[in-house]
Amino acid sequence: MRRALIYSAIIFAFFIVGILLANFLIMPLLVGRGEVVVVPNVCNVSLDEAIEELKSAELEGVVVERRFDRIIEEGNVIIQEPLPDARVKKGRIINLTVSLGAETVSVPDLSGVNYEQGASIIRKIGLVVGKVDSVFSDSVETGKIIETIPEADAVVKKGDDIRVVLSKGLIKRMPNVVGQQLSRAQVILERIGLVIGKIEEVQGSGGKGTIIVQNPEPERIVESGDTVTLIVIK
Repeated sequence: MRRALIYSAIIFAFFIVGILLANFLIMPLLVGRGEVVVVPNVCNVSLDEAIEELKSAELEGVVVERRFDRIIEEGNVIIQEPLPDARVKKGRIINLTVSLGAETVSVPDLSGVNYEQGASIIRKIGLVVGKVDSVFSDSVETGKIIETIPEADAVVKKGDDIRVVLSKGLIKRMPNVVGQQLSRAQVILERIGLVIGKIEEVQGSGGKGTIIVQNPEPERIVESGDTVTLIVIK
């Protein structure tokens, strides 16, 4: 039993010595015979061109990965390993990562969606909320999205900015108060946030306090706080 253990130990020792000799003596001698070349820079050139250029330097280009990239054009090399200007043996494999181009998405239709929800959707699909504008709308309530720029269904690159147009509220149009009594017109105008400013009284036919001229004119777009001038019968 003891003799068998001794034989096993001797065999194991020879095995270790063999590995060490192979790694530190034989392989360096074999590898050292190969001629050293400088790795050319094939980043941001087409794959076919990169393979040819590497072949001219007596190296072999191999694609190890394809991935999306916003900057590098589709089909061009993004990364090479070893890096450019590295010194390697002839015949060395150069690993190449090739671009699939920018990943694209369609702009979602966010009309009528509130801003917080819309912004969340934009970010979730890999886009960026850009400039936010606010305008009055004929149909969209305050704080909700009227439209995006680019518009819904447009195909854009992931990471692109999306401009959002929000509603400041429904468009207010000046009501027609001509022929109304001043007291009645005051109620109508106050309901939509308008303020009666100058009131001019003139002689005329009709009941006292009847409005005969208004400014702004009917159907003009107005905003809360705007002042209305009226001419009424004495």
